[in-house]
Amino acid sequence: MKKIILSALSLMLLFFITSCGNQPSTPTFVTDEYGVVEKINPDKKEVYLVFTAHYSHSDSGYFENFDGLVPVLNTLKEKGVKGSFFPTGVCFDVEKYKEPVKRIIDEGHYLSSHSYAHLLLCDENDRNISLVSADSIRADFAIMEEKLEGLGLTKDQFCWLIPPYETYNAESVAVMKELGYKLVNPTSGFFTGMDWTAPGDSNYHSIDMIMDNLWKYEEENTFNGVVLLIHAMNYPCRTDADRPYTYLGEIIDKLTEKGYTFKTLFDVIEAEK
Repeated sequence: MKKIILSALSLMLLFFITSCGNQPSTPTFVTDEYGVVEKINPDKKEVYLVFTAHYSHSDSGYFENFDGLVPVLNTLKEKGVKGSFFPTGVCFDVEKYKEPVKRIIDEGHYLSSHSYAHLLLCDENDRNISLVSADSIRADFAIMEEKLEGLGLTKDQFCWLIPPYETYNAESVAVMKELGYKLVNPTSGFFTGMDWTAPGDSNYHSIDMIMDNLWKYEEENTFNGVVLLIHAMNYPCRTDADRPYTYLGEIIDKLTEKGYTFKTLFDVIEAEK
């Protein structure tokens, strides 16, 4: 009887160890000077694809829109990859995006936001200068939360967000964290977010420059833990051939060949449990 009990206990212990080994490990974060996460699990060959967008009512969405959403979703579906989407809450009000936004949820992608009205929280040249009060951030985020909850999501599902304009300071970070949010920002060093620049402008970044930068970064730094921003937007100054999301499938294929896998903020939330 004693041997049977010891055997049973050994089996239980083995099952416990094996079960624990199958659980996702607590994520490791690399943060910037403001405590905002910019890499996740930098010791693993994991990439986080994030897609942001805004819709500008002032010009009927001509300059800032969410028109890249469907092409991005189609590519992710074709490649069997999940992504994380952070449109502004304004995008949820636009009729033509309502079905595609539903696809984000139905197809298992992460959906949060980065404010309702795309607030520029501080001066881009001097982050010590705040441009939005704490009360204004709270009011804007309250509307954003209402929109996300209207889509059937709960706060624990959209608790990770990208700050608007990917720009913030210590004061605005404190307010967003006070509201219960965890902050992630695209990894620095990439040009993919420069697709709003126009040919002929001094700061123009062509798709060749953007893609060359992408692979040079991987060669010099690896993509381990990278949070890669790609706008799901059609800036009017560029053709489809000059948009980074047009090459999303190529990016996914090449990174897959190099041994990388793709994660979302859902994976982070699950691991943190």
